[in-house]
Parts: sequence; structure tokens; C-alpha cells
Amino acid sequence: MRIFEYPVFEYPYVIITILAIFFLVMVLIGLYFTLKSVRTAKGTAEKSFCGIGKIENDFEKAGAARKNRSLVYVSISLDGMKRLYSESKAIRMHEQIKRILLSYFCIGVNGELSFYGKENFVALNSLDAHETERCIDRCYEKINEVLIKHGAVNVVRVNFGYHCTSATDVTFKTALGRAKQACSIAEDKGVLYCQWDTSNGKDFERKIKIENNIRNEIDNNKFFLEYQPILDAKTNKIMGAEVLSRLNSSTEGVLTPYYFLSAVNNVGLNEKFDYYIFEKNCKWISSDRENRIKYVYTINFSRYTLCDSNLADNIISIIEKYGIDYSCIAVEILEDKSLNEDEKATIVKNLTRLKEKGVLILLDDFGKGYTSFGDLTDFDISIVKIDKSITQNATNQAGFLILKNIIRTAHELGFRTLCEGIETEEHKKTVVDAGCDILQGYYFYRPMPVSQLEKLFEKQ
Repeated sequence: MRIFEYPVFEYPYVIITILAIFFLVMVLIGLYFTLKSVRTAKGTAEKSFCGIGKIENDFEKAGAARKNRSLVYVSISLDGMKRLYSESKAIRMHEQIKRILLSYFCIGVNGELSFYGKENFVALNSLDAHETERCIDRCYEKINEVLIKHGAVNVVRVNFGYHCTSATDVTFKTALGRAKQACSIAEDKGVLYCQWDTSNGKDFERKIKIENNIRNEIDNNKFFLEYQPILDAKTNKIMGAEVLSRLNSSTEGVLTPYYFLSAVNNVGLNEKFDYYIFEKNCKWISSDRENRIKYVYTINFSRYTLCDSNLADNIISIIEKYGIDYSCIAVEILEDKSLNEDEKATIVKNLTRLKEKGVLILLDDFGKGYTSFGDLTDFDISIVKIDKSITQNATNQAGFLILKNIIRTAHELGFRTLCEGIETEEHKKTVVDAGCDILQGYYFYRPMPVSQLEKLFEKQ
């Protein structure tokens, strides 16, 4: 008697079905263990981070034992990445930076690393100041490799601030505040990192004081203008001047832009400040219109202000209010902000309208920060203002070739060039030999008050 009336193996499709089911089960098992290993690896990485509370406890314990403590605050800004690329790409970039920080500030030096807010970090270890700076340098070198790979140099901002101490009376709250202050100072100075000490601590307090008063300083007309002449490279004659603002603070005395421009930006007063300085200059020109309109006055405008859809209307309105010629005004595009496509389109529209009226357009600090060769094609400019770092490095062969090629490219595109930062006879000879059209720098004139500029005009 047969056990099966219809033997299974007499039907090939049944065999195929069984094998398919077996194969599917094995795939699912493999997928399960793969996902489990990924979750485990991710969990391991996340476990390597600790809570800010643990860092605080360990900081206080080390202080009680009189051990050295280095507290590092890491500021990450992904705003440019989000604008130029996407939120998801910014998140992926943050993940890569996070792993690098973990490697250098936690695993590599037997330290601890904690998230601080959405994007920033706090690290604790026992390194001294010199070792901390070496650690930061090595860490950023790796981060920079990632930024270069993804085209995010000058788009993602990373700064470090740190405070090293072995004092028993320095609390975690105090140390963290100091590390954050040092990081803020690094951002303002445009450097990678800064160590807190009593000197820059006072500078930070001064900065906050200026920020708190900056709106009132503008409203109370506490700013005055100075001018730095620019010269025609062929004739060496003065053809105009850059307009520079100074603050006569009621509490801090006379301050240069280094001290107050970051306050203007941090408080969000870019537009208010730019229009205020622009109108102040136009009013001055109008008070001796016949003599002053013979020259060109270049005035800095933040890219934040240039993104104002009403910018062209506002500038035209101010020029016509004071009855001066459009040809004596030049707008300088600062390099203080990366732009998304909508912002770029707004700026292009504004600048095109101004140029049609006869206003000159300068691209400031070419070769530094956010300025690039792309700006030469994006914006309808008149003059390329070459950053002083390129000017001053042109005294060697490689630097001269770089400068010469920048000038040649600008000329081929129909733009004139202005080299700033000329401080020696050698600088002057170099930029003239490279074909520069307009010259500016301490070798000729330093920024000067209005009265001194007027004497130069009379003499010329």
C-alpha cells in the first residue's frame, strides 16, 4: 500500500514552489540579521555619545580631584548647505561630521562627546591647550576632506571654542559659557578656533554690549564716514573713494567695522544699516554737488540687503532725493552670505536695474569667502575688486600667475579690476604689471576724514 496516493515528486511545479519558498525564507533570515547588525552598529555609535548631564558630572568630579579639563564647544552651521542643496543632504553631511568628531574628541583621546541642541556638540577630555588645538586641527583636516568631496567648502561653517582649566572653583556652567564665548569670537574673527581667556572674555562682553546698543546708535546717528581714495592705475590720479563707516559710541568711543558689523548682522539690522550709511553718503555729496559728483564713491552692501526685493527702488529713491548723478555711485557686493537660487535671482534683478540707471556694480573681495568665478557670470557687474590676500601674495611667481589670470579673465568678460591691499612699492608694481586698472591701499592713502579728502580733491 502506498503512503501517498499522489507522490509529491512526480510534479515538478511543486518542487519549484518548495524551493522558491525555501529561498525566500533564507533571504528574509539574511535580511533580518543584516538589519540587526546595522542597528547594532548605529546603536554602538550613538552609545558612544553621552548626555550633557554626564559630561557635567564628570567635569565636576575631575575638578574636585584637581585634574585638567578641556571643554570644547563645536558649532556647526548647515544653513548654506540647506539653501544650496537640500535638507536631506545637510543631514547626511551632519552625520559624517558627527562621526569624525566622535573619532577625534571621544574615542581617540579617551574623552566624552555630547549633542548640544540640534546641530552642535560639547566635548570633554583631559588634554592641555596645545594638545586640544592639535586635536582640533587634525579633526578639521578630516572634516575639510569631506566638505571638498561634497562641494561644501565655504557652505558648511564649523567653529570650535575651548576652555582649559584645572581650577577647582570653575563650574561646568562657567566653563561651558566660556567655551561658547570663545567659539563666538572665532566666528567673528573668521578663524577655526579660539581659546577663552580673560582678555577675549572681556572682548566678548564688549561685543554683547555693542549688540545691545547698536539699534540706538543708528537711530541716534552716532555713525560718521571716512573715505579711502582709489586711483587710476595708468595716471595715478584719484578717481573716487570707498565709503567706510565708523561708530562714535557713547560708551565705547570710536569703533571700526571690525567691532560693530558683527553686531549689525547678529541683531538683524543689515538693511537698516546699509540704507542709513548709503543715504548719509548721498547727503554729503549733495552738499557740494558740483565738485563731488566728479568722483565715484563705492559703498558696501550686504548680500542680505541686496536680497531685498525693494532694494533698487530704495536706492533710486535716495539718489533722486538728493539730486546727485547715478554715475558717481558704486554698489559693492559683500561676500558675507551664500545664496540660494531665489535670492540670487532677486539680486540679479536689483543690480540689473541699478546698472541700467548708471550705477557701477563692484564684486567685493573676489577670491575670499563666498565670492567665486560663478559670481562673474551670475551678476552684471562693472568692476571686480580683488581681495588683498591675492594682491599681497602676487609677489611670488605662483601668486602672480593667479592674479594675472584673474585679471585676464575679468577683462575678457568685459570687467575692470581693482586691487586692494596695496601696501608697498612691490605690491604696486606687481599688480600694475599684472594689468590691474584701479588701485587701493595704505601705500597710497589710509582711510581719512571728509576734510582731508576734500583737500585732496582741491589739490588734484
